[in-house]
Amino acid sequence: MASELIVSSFNITYSKGGARVTIPVSQLAVDISGTVIAQGVLTATTSATALSGLPGTPGYAFVRNLDATNFVQVGPDNTNWAVKLTPGRPWAWLPLYGTALYHKADTASCSLQYVIFSA
Repeated sequence: MASELIVSSFNITYSKGGARVTIPVSQLAVDISGTVIAQGVLTATTSATALSGLPGTPGYAFVRNLDATNFVQVGPDNTNWAVKLTPGRPWAWLPLYGTALYHKADTASCSLQYVIFSA
């Protein structure tokens, strides 16, 4: 089967100080070879922790910070943080190039929603 994972179209629009940009993002359709996904809500603490239960070959991740006050960092290891999920910018869609995904809360524990799709 093809295109099992579909992210629907959306627009990115920016307007400030006379600069204006609108980027229509077309639909992303991805072929997934595996059938395993990992999903849930976890408590991200202030210690860097690997997300457990990932598919053998993770392909894509959706992560969302559910905390209203503190931020969470997400990345491929416990020192390189690819994404900072602030309360004002609470979600990210990431291609995964390794077999691990780490998370770490900044000031206090935060709830982190995740869905990891096989490659």
